[in-house]
Amino acid sequence: MIWFFDSWIGGLTVLREFRKILPEYDYCYFGDNARCPYGDRDDATIRQYTEEGVEFLFDQGAEIVILACNTATAHAIRYLQQVRFPDKKILGVTIPGAEHIIEGGYRKVGVLATESTVRNRAYKERVHIIDDTVQIQEIAAPELVPLIENGVFEGVLMEQILSTHLGKFDADIEALVLGCTHYPIIRHHIESILPHIPIIDPGYESAIKFREYLIRHPEIEKNLSRWGELSFFTSGDTMSFIKIGRNILNRDITQFTFSRS
Repeated sequence: MIWFFDSWIGGLTVLREFRKILPEYDYCYFGDNARCPYGDRDDATIRQYTEEGVEFLFDQGAEIVILACNTATAHAIRYLQQVRFPDKKILGVTIPGAEHIIEGGYRKVGVLATESTVRNRAYKERVHIIDDTVQIQEIAAPELVPLIENGVFEGVLMEQILSTHLGKFDADIEALVLGCTHYPIIRHHIESILPHIPIIDPGYESAIKFREYLIRHPEIEKNLSRWGELSFFTSGDTMSFIKIGRNILNRDITQFTFSRS
């Protein structure tokens, strides 16, 4: 089984990409919706919540956990990998996104993200480890996650907010990174405002990289169950999770098993 952690529903877009590319595996997803959003919290709190969520999954028997949240990845993954769980497998979404910037040959890229991800300079630092001549412009859009988590994917307000923040990017950016896993839900709006700018979805890039990871690590791949099943944990209201999650995954989720952590 492949395990995912996110502050709530945004990581479902990452799960969706994994299931497209690796449909044969079993997946379990934990959304910490009792404490979302993470994006406007201080660094210590984000790390604490992420640590608690990942620990919960390891307690359930997880062998490998994907941090399906840019904010959690940016603030906690190094600590979790190097200090808290050095003997466990924990992967995030920012590195695959950053690597695709380099692989795509882009020289100037915009990143639309939460306030905490921008504050952490997550993508700029990751890209500059490889090539510090690439220009990264990071813009925070704090209004987007609360709207999306309330099921507001369409409408004039969403379009106005996106137009305002996307208008802050320099006109000569060559690509735009969706620096929050919630943003693929509103990708169609972003593409309508920036129709000629390639969109980089770190969730998709993470799924591609994970497939390569499994090829390199057959000792891990052989232990992953292969029934194509899904299961979920949520720390808060299950009905809102079911309602919004159904729209993201585009399938009936009443058959899924929900439990509170």
